[in-house]
Amino acid sequence: MATNTGIEMRWVDAWNDLYDLIGDRHGVKCQLPDFTVVDVEACKGWLQDSVYEGHHVRVETGWVLGKPGVVAARWRDTGAE
Repeated sequence: MATNTGIEMRWVDAWNDLYDLIGDRHGVKCQLPDFTVVDVEACKGWLQDSVYEGHHVRVETGWVLGKPGVVAARWRDTGAE
C-alpha cells in the first residue's frame, strides 16, 4: 500500500510531467482516457483525483482535436492487494 507521501509524490510528478509537455504554450488541451477533452487545470485535477483513487497515471504528447496536446492515461497494478 502506498504511503501518503508516496501518493502525493505520484501526482506531483505527474503535474511536473504535464508542465514539461506544455512548456510555455497556452490553450493546450488534454484528452482523458474516456476521450473527454479538458483544459490543463481540469487535467491536473483529474491526475490528482486518479492518484488518490489508487491509479498510476501518465501524460504524453499527442494530437487532441487536431492540434498538439496532451494525452492522459491511468491504470492500476494488477494482482496487488
